[in-house]
Amino acid sequence: MARVIDIKCPTCSAPLQITPGAQQVTCKYCGGTSVIDRGAARPAGGGTVVQAPKPNTAPLVLAGALAGLATIGAGVALAVNTASVDLPAIAPPGAPATAAKGSAAAVPDKLRFGDQPMLADVDGDGTIDVVGKVDQTGDPYTIAAFNGRDGAILWQTEPLTKDAQDGSAKRAIVHGRLLSIDGLGKVQAYELRTGTPAWSTLLGEKAQRVCAGESLIVVETADEVRHGLDPPSGKKQTLDKKTPCTPVFSSDEEETPGYTMIGWWDFDKHRLDKNEVDGLSAHRALIPADPEAPRFVLGSRDKGTSVAMVGAVAKRDVLWKDVVPGVDPLTTTVNVTTQQAAYADGRLVIPYNMKDSGGGVRMACFDARTGTRLWDVQVHKGSQVSSGIAVTADDVFYATWTELHVLSLKTGELRFRLGKSF
Repeated sequence: MARVIDIKCPTCSAPLQITPGAQQVTCKYCGGTSVIDRGAARPAGGGTVVQAPKPNTAPLVLAGALAGLATIGAGVALAVNTASVDLPAIAPPGAPATAAKGSAAAVPDKLRFGDQPMLADVDGDGTIDVVGKVDQTGDPYTIAAFNGRDGAILWQTEPLTKDAQDGSAKRAIVHGRLLSIDGLGKVQAYELRTGTPAWSTLLGEKAQRVCAGESLIVVETADEVRHGLDPPSGKKQTLDKKTPCTPVFSSDEEETPGYTMIGWWDFDKHRLDKNEVDGLSAHRALIPADPEAPRFVLGSRDKGTSVAMVGAVAKRDVLWKDVVPGVDPLTTTVNVTTQQAAYADGRLVIPYNMKDSGGGVRMACFDARTGTRLWDVQVHKGSQVSSGIAVTADDVFYATWTELHVLSLKTGELRFRLGKSF
């Protein structure tokens, strides 16, 4: 009888289902495609690789799984259901995160979430969880992981250093590690499962981007050098400049494993025209990782009152266009240089601001192929400052300065919220 082997996506750690005979697998959460290595010759084409047992391999037991993990590396893990962990809500200064058995901890009333949401199945229960920089009023920043079902805290790191909190610092999830790279180029790696420190190393330059090479963490620095780091140890590895490097979830708002946001100056590179959609003056675009998906241009009406607009393009064909607001467009406002959007599972979501500062933020969801407006909801009536947006096939994770709102991608219904607006 054919069987399905469950392993983790090397990019976002979501469960991957690999069927017998498959040559590659696409993650339904981040959209990343991985080549399957079944222990024979190295698969051609480069890119991310996941390893799967040969078809005749006997059923694995826990001891065998643990031995396999040591060989495969931290980026690939067998899907074994384990109990959730419980940590103090706020770790004392200087203390590492520690795990304890039991249910996850409740979220403090004064907690503030202020980061681009980073997504991964942290606790191995099959549900995508969210990770990001948090603080409480007057307390130092930490990084915390929250259960994707209800927002309970799974773990929290020790307080970040001053240099790890500033605007040039980077955070990312790659190959089973959470990375915190400070403004001086120091990389601190944490175990994604527990939040405990794993290793640290120095880059000698500020980080610009983090991505996933084949079995390597890759950090691109301001001097245009690419640094390869071994996920289990942090040991520096020789890196071929031509080696493909796939996007990961990070504190960079412009890139996720499922799509990349670009400015108008990169349109030519992606064969887009700023005026390609009639009546829409485009300033930004969302480029899905899936080459079969449409690309989406964002901007405003080219005549009359500035109103947010979106258009979908496949090759040179315009599939559809529409105003973003699902309410009276003249009651809304748009900053074309900072427009956000997110894409997953054939759906495009776009937050937009109400003109009245007390009107807060609404969000629209469109069918990617037809432009049908699937839902349009009020997210909140607080701050209009956004920290970022990320999506899975099930949920939308939208951060607004000090709050994280988790909505159903199918209906727009609010599932839970972290933090408080003020």
